[in-house]
Amino acid sequence: MNSDALSQAVEVLRQAEIDGYDGLPEALFLLVSGLVPLPNVDLLVTNEAGQLLLTRRNDGFFQPSWHIPGGCMRYGERFERRVQETAQRELGCKVTMEPEPVAVRNVLRGENPRQPHPRERGHNVALLFRCALPEGFVLQNGDKRPQDNGYARWFDTLPEDFMTIQHVYLDVLRPWIRKEERT
Repeated sequence: MNSDALSQAVEVLRQAEIDGYDGLPEALFLLVSGLVPLPNVDLLVTNEAGQLLLTRRNDGFFQPSWHIPGGCMRYGERFERRVQETAQRELGCKVTMEPEPVAVRNVLRGENPRQPHPRERGHNVALLFRCALPEGFVLQNGDKRPQDNGYARWFDTLPEDFMTIQHVYLDVLRPWIRKEERT
């Protein structure tokens, strides 16, 4: 694309007066995600029994797998708000969070040849926050099945199909790694 056409495309987007405070339209979000790293928060949630809460990810961007719930930041948003919005969306409740992340990671998945635009959703800067659920919280999966996107479950150890890109957190997740796999 020549520079005039690119300048015109940028001007069209500026004139659209897109409000990034509530997120971007999906197509624009995907375009941006292929150009710059996206900041996101991930929620490290455990229960009194020491289990780790994971949710199922089953969409076109990642292999079906269990992952730590998370969400991408919006323009002007504080970490606390994104953590709460993510908890509400993925777990159905608000959480109590520690103010400082337990980990900050450069998450580079790279190109995804299964996508029409392979770089989309390929690079994040992820912040992992320790969170606690409200007292008496009970998982509510509704009519979701364990293989469905968004299904939540407690784990004593990381499942074999734990999302590969979240292996950047294995040092933090050491208590949930099977003893025979720690060596």
